[in-house]
Amino acid sequence: MRQFNARTVLMASSMLFSGVAIVPAAAQTPVAPTSAEAAADGDAIVVTGSRIRSANVESVSPVTQVTSEDFAIRGVVRTEDLLNQLPQVFAAQGANNSNEATGTAQVDLRGLSPSRTLVLVNGKRLPYGSPKNIPSDVNQVPTALISSVEVLTGGASAVYGSDAIAGVVNFKLIEDFEGFKMSANVSAFQHNNNNQPLRELVDGFNTRVPGQYPLADDSVWNGFAQDYSVVMGTNFAEGRGNVTAFASYRKVNPILQKDYDYSACALGATGTGGDQFTCSGSANNAPANLTNSGRLNGVPTSFRVSNGQFVPGSSTYNFAPANYYQRPDERYMLGALAHYEINEHLIPYLELNFMDDRSIAQIAPGNNNGGITVNSSGISGINCDNPFLSAQQANFLCTAAGLSTGSVYDSAGNYVAPQGVANGVLVARRNVEGGNRQDDIRHTTYRIVGGVKGDLFGPFRYDLYGQYANVGYRSRFTGDSNRPRTANAFYAVRDQRPGSATFGQPVCKINADANPDNNDASCAPLDYFGPQASQASADYIAEFKTITGDTSLTNIVLSIDGNLGEYGIQSPWAESGIGIAFGAEYRKNTVDYQPDEVYQNAASPEIPISGATVAKEAFVELNVPIVESRPFFEMLSVEGAFRYSDYDTGFTSNAWKIGGTWAPIRDIRFRGSFQRAVRAPNVIELFSGQSLFEVELTENADGSFDPCAGARPFATAAQCANTGVTAAQYGFIVDNPAGQFNSLIGGNPDLQPETADTFSFGTVLRPSFAPALTVSVDYFNINVKGLVGSVNPNLSLSNCITNGDPFFCDLVQRNPTTGSLFQGEAGYFKRFNVNTGSLRTSGIDLNIDYRLDLEEAFSSSLGSVGFNLVGTYLGSYKTTPLPGSPASDIYECKGLYAGLCGRPRPEWRHKLLTTWNTPWNLAASVSWRHVSSVKVAQTSSQPVLTGSFAGVNRELGSRNYFDLSVAYEIRKDFNLRVGINNIFDKEPPLTTTAAIEDGGNGNTYPQFYDATGRYLFASVSVGF
Repeated sequence: MRQFNARTVLMASSMLFSGVAIVPAAAQTPVAPTSAEAAADGDAIVVTGSRIRSANVESVSPVTQVTSEDFAIRGVVRTEDLLNQLPQVFAAQGANNSNEATGTAQVDLRGLSPSRTLVLVNGKRLPYGSPKNIPSDVNQVPTALISSVEVLTGGASAVYGSDAIAGVVNFKLIEDFEGFKMSANVSAFQHNNNNQPLRELVDGFNTRVPGQYPLADDSVWNGFAQDYSVVMGTNFAEGRGNVTAFASYRKVNPILQKDYDYSACALGATGTGGDQFTCSGSANNAPANLTNSGRLNGVPTSFRVSNGQFVPGSSTYNFAPANYYQRPDERYMLGALAHYEINEHLIPYLELNFMDDRSIAQIAPGNNNGGITVNSSGISGINCDNPFLSAQQANFLCTAAGLSTGSVYDSAGNYVAPQGVANGVLVARRNVEGGNRQDDIRHTTYRIVGGVKGDLFGPFRYDLYGQYANVGYRSRFTGDSNRPRTANAFYAVRDQRPGSATFGQPVCKINADANPDNNDASCAPLDYFGPQASQASADYIAEFKTITGDTSLTNIVLSIDGNLGEYGIQSPWAESGIGIAFGAEYRKNTVDYQPDEVYQNAASPEIPISGATVAKEAFVELNVPIVESRPFFEMLSVEGAFRYSDYDTGFTSNAWKIGGTWAPIRDIRFRGSFQRAVRAPNVIELFSGQSLFEVELTENADGSFDPCAGARPFATAAQCANTGVTAAQYGFIVDNPAGQFNSLIGGNPDLQPETADTFSFGTVLRPSFAPALTVSVDYFNINVKGLVGSVNPNLSLSNCITNGDPFFCDLVQRNPTTGSLFQGEAGYFKRFNVNTGSLRTSGIDLNIDYRLDLEEAFSSSLGSVGFNLVGTYLGSYKTTPLPGSPASDIYECKGLYAGLCGRPRPEWRHKLLTTWNTPWNLAASVSWRHVSSVKVAQTSSQPVLTGSFAGVNRELGSRNYFDLSVAYEIRKDFNLRVGINNIFDKEPPLTTTAAIEDGGNGNTYPQFYDATGRYLFASVSVGF
């Protein structure tokens, strides 16, 4: 009850004050604050990547800063939408994921996966995002209080501990707000559907299968979002204390794939070499597709239901229209920050945060295979006396195979058995009567940080804090079917019991036999041989599943830092003393994940997880200025850090870094570092049970996905035999036209920590002849070894087929009855967590920031223009799948996508922001976002990548997006802003092989490309 009241009050206050975006003043800043800036502030600062406070420190590692102005310019209501525009960031879980969605928003630096990116708030780590999925959820960050976001790429484990392999994202919050501010932001998407070839394609399929291929409207408006926030704060005790409180409400409406001509059907490939798009879909259809895996004589391998008859062949189901392109979301947040300086030695502080976030993932109606026999291979078999079989169907299936269609009853009219059973026949049906599948996901987060800091003695300061965070998780999944109840309902017979109320009618076999103990009054017979099953049978087989759980973080950190120059410990050629920081940390992460009994016994079960990891750590850091203010040595300094970690899972690790900075003159600075970073396996990676998960294979040139499927398989019989295909199965295995297959995943308590060696070197230019210009160029090289992961099924299948390698062939487990890798649960790829090989990525970051005063330059009172360019060149993204992998198995994914390479890895990405600040209280900003083209992995000449591919997937073309934002200051602290992102409504590049696990959805990668049209927004911010 208290929760309801809190939400009600928060909603009321948010709506009353109508208030998201501030209109501050800086664009993306390429580097950490400069010495001059820090000195001007008169205070020591701490930059992300170090715990040492100093008035002249600059990061030895590249740091990109995103300000609150960037949030306003983009008009975003979700933090991940802004971060994903940075070229260092690759899209991860977010609002555009629906199938297998976690309900969280994650950050993936350098494309090394979100689990290798550490997320901080005010320098303190966020908890696990969910007990289902570990990476931190940036939904937990209060957007209304964000002052800036600092993105450090490269290892930082020596400073912050585990997980900081790819880098760190540090959200810095406003801690001294004074006054009252209300903000509001509303937005929506608009798209003109004018892709005529695709519209004609969809319309043609809808003519053949009316209602299954709806044509999108010519113009659509959707995805309406609203975000309101209130921030209030006050200073007290003559400025020695401050309390800042905030509350916010966000609601985002869903977007369906049916709204876009390029996502209204699941695209496949056709034509010569697969050079044309066609509408494809799932092998589980409505009406049903059937497979004769029992090899009944006289019956085709594949046949389907059509107008009450069986006909040879199969038809696909268009699952796309019902899938969400953007999940609906509703979030409530409130919290407070406070600090009070009792004296210089004692400054207690407090951070409180509460979040309640609910999101719904929706995909098409589920697959429900019919049958009367349930075993380890799945569910199959049809009783030949099924009263729903038409005369033609009974003859097609049973009589033609020599099976009787008669029944056996006892003397009392109780049903005994059928005289014939079509064993091994699989019925692949979409449960359309049960409605769309929905996963109602809710995260409730409480986070409290309490600490005390201040002067210790001499030059030393301390910071001691304790943090406890808890993320509650609840998932309620609807739309699936219960397998035992399906078998009961599918086993329909004719009731011959005299006096029965259902005499002569189809009933469930369990209610018509002589055994009263198996009766189920709710059982309604299921008709999968006609156009539609009854609602009573759909209700009976419906399955409702729930998962509850939570994850918590307990974190205690003591950090002491100081400048040893006060003791005379400094270089004789330096003006500043040696900076030092040291301390200790205790960290405990827990996970409790509890699927209900229905989930645990489902066809694809979820297994409970319960576990914890504890780390005890000690760290030290040094910053040693060697030479300052000397000819050719304006600054020369070195720094180092070391962290020792002891985990209760039985291992220890060491992380360290060494770096240096040399500025021969004020105008130029060189920096470089080498770091050893460590990531310990998390609770889920260690302790999760085995469960089935979807995996997608890459489409071959002939349109197949499983190269051993179809009447004329893409691979030879000998090659397929390597994967477990028998001679009897070859040529009779059914492919999945959706490209989705089973994988069996699970944890491993024997995992060892990952290690990463990170090298970076760069230069920062601030020429004195152009003081408003800053240029930084940095090279990065990250090599992660002992990767915690699994062997990619595309690699397993390719190696097994090509050379019969027993290691890879053991990872391919075909259904022993059918040879399938997707029908039933007995066929799958093994993908258990192991320490695999290594992953190396390298490239160059470019940052240019320039401000031109138009009055000084042109004697014109037109204000100023600012330019900011952030770009990344990807030089390499190379994977060694396993320790000791031969050179032929090592593959480079730069400029490639799909297959073993997964999500797109473009060689070049940039964002150029140009802002004109006029003298009339008006500012206009234009952004140019560029993503270079990528080719499908099979186009590569590398042995492990090269292979067959559909022509339509050859290349995802480059994309250029342009955004416009205009802000007007009505008066001080009263600002209006309107804007359009993707002004020209650029469509995303399309492919038939965008895997779900790589962020694929709706025939593209919607977290990576702008997939839902132009984005229009308006915001207002009022302060007092």
